[in-house]
Amino acid sequence: MPGLSAASPAAVPTPHPRLYPLIHALVGRVVAYGGGVRVEGLEHLPRGAVVVAGTHALALDPFVIGYAIPPRRHRLQFMAKREAFTWRWVGPYLIGPVLRATGAFPVDRSGRDPRALRQALRVLERGGMIGIFPQGTRRGPGLHGGAALLAVKSGASLVPVRVWHMRPSWLPGGRWHVRFGPPLFPQGKAWGS
Repeated sequence: MPGLSAASPAAVPTPHPRLYPLIHALVGRVVAYGGGVRVEGLEHLPRGAVVVAGTHALALDPFVIGYAIPPRRHRLQFMAKREAFTWRWVGPYLIGPVLRATGAFPVDRSGRDPRALRQALRVLERGGMIGIFPQGTRRGPGLHGGAALLAVKSGASLVPVRVWHMRPSWLPGGRWHVRFGPPLFPQGKAWGS
């Protein structure tokens, strides 16, 4: 991809080498409550650059999808809504540092965000894994083309993932399910090419 190699390494969001595994383990404790997580299709995640496009119904979905992937295999970095980096409801700015430690970076959902697109492409250029929710938000009414755009512009494979939570009415907690589908390889002319 022309022009991306000359970019400053500081501009590339990177998971923190020690905090990412710690956050991964803590998420494991949360999802273990009441039934744990069942993961299917992990073999569909290729090595190298991957765009993971998931369903999004609950606030914990990105963390559960990230937890489903062993950190030794890959470290999933989400494009997260800009507002999530300044939420105060879990403590003064606690979520923002956690998101940054996992390599997540903000995206402005009000329109095209070229800065977030460049950051995602730089992560993919380094062989990283980007997580994105094509719905744009939890239970979004339609799909946006960001996942396919990233795959086309970077040459990365696109892996669909579905995450859901089942909670029997008579049990606390509940069991999480994460299912990765076979990789797709979108083709065509990308916007801005």
